[in-house]
Amino acid sequence: MLSPRSSLSPRSLSAGLVLVLSLGCTAIVQAAQAGNEAPKPRGRDEAPEAPIACMKAVKAALPNPGSFKWVSGKTRKVAEDAYSVVGDVEYLAQDGAVRKAKVQCDVMRAPGNQFVVPKVRLPQ
Repeated sequence: MLSPRSSLSPRSLSAGLVLVLSLGCTAIVQAAQAGNEAPKPRGRDEAPEAPIACMKAVKAALPNPGSFKWVSGKTRKVAEDAYSVVGDVEYLAQDGAVRKAKVQCDVMRAPGNQFVVPKVRLPQ
């Protein structure tokens, strides 16, 4: 309760309380709106054909393409319509041993939503 000596009136306290509550509600609404924004697609979600193009290019470049196996891969966007794909592969080497290795491809989106692989980095 207010004492008789207080310089604040109940009306000014009510106005201050309304102001504080409205500022708090505005911040809550802004935070909720920011949380509702859909995440932007990245890497594989944006270009699901990029790992397939890399897989085909690596398979063609390795010896014994019939024994090639793509284990896993990660795609990331490096520029507009350019992606880097890193994949784990298993393949049959020229000496007859099964090898596991990492490969990397530069993949670019060409006209007609085609994907080209200008550069493939194969295991040593």
